[in-house]
Amino acid sequence: MIPDFLVIGSQKAGTTWLDRNLRNHPNIWLPPEKELHFFDFPPLVPFFFLLFAPMRPIRHWAKNRMVRDFAKVREGQQALGWYVSYYFSIRTQHWYLSLFKPAKGQVAGEITPRYAILGEAKIAKVHALVPDAKIIYLLRNPIDRIWSDLAMFHRPKFGSQGLHTADPEAIEKFIGNATHQASSRFLKNLHRWEKYYPPEQIFIGFQEQIRDTPEQLLKDVCLFLGVDASDEHICSMAKQRINSHQYPDIPSDIAYALAKLFISDIEQLHRRFNNPHTAQWLASAQQQLAKGA
Repeated sequence: MIPDFLVIGSQKAGTTWLDRNLRNHPNIWLPPEKELHFFDFPPLVPFFFLLFAPMRPIRHWAKNRMVRDFAKVREGQQALGWYVSYYFSIRTQHWYLSLFKPAKGQVAGEITPRYAILGEAKIAKVHALVPDAKIIYLLRNPIDRIWSDLAMFHRPKFGSQGLHTADPEAIEKFIGNATHQASSRFLKNLHRWEKYYPPEQIFIGFQEQIRDTPEQLLKDVCLFLGVDASDEHICSMAKQRINSHQYPDIPSDIAYALAKLFISDIEQLHRRFNNPHTAQWLASAQQQLAKGA
């Protein structure tokens, strides 16, 4: 079964909220695992790749994820066969497509927020396999996104005790990492995807919509996917904060550095989308730059 849609990101922009809500729609099917990572992880057996990944935080995250998944199996929430196939099979196209098991009348998709930063060659491979897929991309203030990403990286599930334990050098290294920055370079990412997918196949949402107008955002996504967008399918979970955490405010010196780093991106984003969300991002960045001047 070829997936009908992909949610490609962004990390820390509301993809878990979208995942939880779309699962409640009777005409939408999502895999038991939120992030399949087929297009961005190496073509290795996931169990061995995750447990022996070079980065300790990834290994720690993977162990917790496997424990959680097989707890679901023991409790009868999920079928063992799907997880055995997911964790212990070689990652081929046949393997990937076999993970999708929608019922008749359902559209199928997957949500892996790291897909947004795929290089052009990998996006070409995505398009070759699923040329008609609809692409959903959620955006967030680039500065807030990378700070939230940093804070998540220092949560216990990654083997840390919290952002307060991170030394300034570690914070600087994280923020200076090109891959972490790439997840906030929305237009560059979008331009790569737009080379293969036309505008009518791409939906852009904003994290602020989850806060301010969550039901309408879900209806817009349902309409985009071609499924029933009536109120009866917009559940009460839409107004709940999913995977939300309280993190320390960005220190003024780091906020200034991030504003300098992303001001050009934010200006370009506002020129393209010109909405209240991008206007607020721009005003906030300009305010940080004024403070640090």
